[in-house]
Amino acid sequence: MVLQLTANMQQPAVLQWPYRQYDDGDGVPHITLSHPGGYTAEIMLYGAQVVSWTNEREEELLFISTEAVYEPPHPARGGIPICFPKFYDNVNMEENGFARTRMWRLEDLMHDIAFPVPPRDHAFVDFILDNMPDNFPNWPNHRFELRLRVMLGPTGDLTMISRVKNVNIDGNPFTFKFAYHTYFPVSDIRATQVEGLETVDFVDYLQMHERFTEGPNPITFNNEIDRVYLNTPDEISVRDRELGRTFTIHKDANLPEIVVWNPWDLEARRTADLGDEEYREMVCVEAAAVESDVTLNPDQEWTGTQRLSVEYF
Repeated sequence: MVLQLTANMQQPAVLQWPYRQYDDGDGVPHITLSHPGGYTAEIMLYGAQVVSWTNEREEELLFISTEAVYEPPHPARGGIPICFPKFYDNVNMEENGFARTRMWRLEDLMHDIAFPVPPRDHAFVDFILDNMPDNFPNWPNHRFELRLRVMLGPTGDLTMISRVKNVNIDGNPFTFKFAYHTYFPVSDIRATQVEGLETVDFVDYLQMHERFTEGPNPITFNNEIDRVYLNTPDEISVRDRELGRTFTIHKDANLPEIVVWNPWDLEARRTADLGDEEYREMVCVEAAAVESDVTLNPDQEWTGTQRLSVEYF
């Protein structure tokens, strides 16, 4: 089943800024960025979720499950869901927040000094979310603005910039967590390694949130892993030794953590929207602020940026 357009949703046919177009093919409203260099990205208005990123050879650079569901209350399994204002605590999936399961709106930020217009060799689009479910637990009815810019650069890099603003009129601060829940495709999880987290402390979500220190070697995969690495470097790489491809996450200091997750076989079989063997083809490596909460007073803003690049060796 797919997400259907609501009756009152505006349907602009073609957006005016170069290299982007609106489409609601298959009943899923989305924006397609098409860079002249041959790179593309597809972003749904549902969750402002990037569900496709391709290079000039039309190779898909994000993992999407064949079992993905494109309708509420679920995000599509794969791509880059946005976790806000909560994050999964291994008990309650609602803790991943509501941003990934709400309809966002397109926004024109051409004159917003906080979001300078990108150079004309970039394709880009802006979204905003400023409403929340009435029954979302443990986060009172705060007033907020969450803006997202998605860009494709001249070398095919995919950049995401998020801005959170507290617009409460009652003077109350609010606290939130945030993550770009990125699913990378790999040829074989056993031939995959994550580089840049050597000797870094982490919280193990499979070990009652106990804290450990990573060893001196890159992370490799032989069973389920669900960890949050703390105070991480600004660049982390996912290296596919079999395919000869490396993804690099370039992130700013406001995203101090990296989440690493693969469900392995047992958990994959328990997950309805993930194929039983698809754990072999994906790994989540996520720029995040989830162990270090962010608190904003009224009128304060927070910005978190990640840029994804890919190279072959």
